[in-house]
Amino acid sequence: MSSDVTLSAADEWAAIVATALLGTDRRQPHAPEPGWDRWAMSPDPAVALLDRAGAVVVARRAGFTPAAVPDVAVPLPAPDSRPPCSAACAARLERLLSGEHEMLLAEWLDLLEQAGVQLPWGLLPALLLRGRRRPDLDAVVRRLAGDRARWLAELLPELGVKPVATAVATSGSSATTAPTLVRAAPLPRPSAAMAAMVQHIYDGRATWATAPQWRAVVAALPPAELAEFLVRVDELRDHLASVRTRAELTALARFRLDMLHEFGHAAGAGAVVSSPTTVPPLTGDPT
Repeated sequence: MSSDVTLSAADEWAAIVATALLGTDRRQPHAPEPGWDRWAMSPDPAVALLDRAGAVVVARRAGFTPAAVPDVAVPLPAPDSRPPCSAACAARLERLLSGEHEMLLAEWLDLLEQAGVQLPWGLLPALLLRGRRRPDLDAVVRRLAGDRARWLAELLPELGVKPVATAVATSGSSATTAPTLVRAAPLPRPSAAMAAMVQHIYDGRATWATAPQWRAVVAALPPAELAEFLVRVDELRDHLASVRTRAELTALARFRLDMLHEFGHAAGAGAVVSSPTTVPPLTGDPT
């Protein structure tokens, strides 16, 4: 009985496909096979053909037994003795990779290496894919991932990631070396830089055009100065000038301070010195 249904469905499907290729305007649907006529009741030939096709598809799938999944041994990566990355740090990396304050990605990776913990392995494909356009990032990610980067590239060739990073020639030399990821350099005078930034916000001179310059300063402030910056800027919340820039710098500072806390690198940031309501003018180079 089942073989009869199978043959009937196959014949009906062949007739439906032949008509569908030409269109019901050019070819009238073939008379349905016995048992399929109840699905061809619509007066519109095109609708009737679609109804018949839907019934045949269901009939052909009913009772279908999928093929057995082949038993393929998947090689395992080399074991990693480092402790896993915390969930909070992994969530922070996911936000960085989504474009939120991406300029802090280099510092996040540096903090991870200092902590001696594993990368969030679920985000390793995204890091390797991003590294295809950034050899400096690729070199750092592969160093932190160890053998797992090569293992993932070989296991999933559809990622388009090479098992081994491509060496990059350094300027002025034919030798090839693995580049390092550049992060914000420490400020020689962080207190002066922070005070200058607050002063610019207070004076309304921290326009959106100058935001990249001040973002770089926020990315380089030590934790204690970073926390004090948030306190001092909060005192200027009633100043309507530079609202957009102030909001951007504040969000970056909070994001970075939270990141440092998650890695345990902001222990000294709790001792924040309150500043006066009126910020004194400051002259000179902000750095």
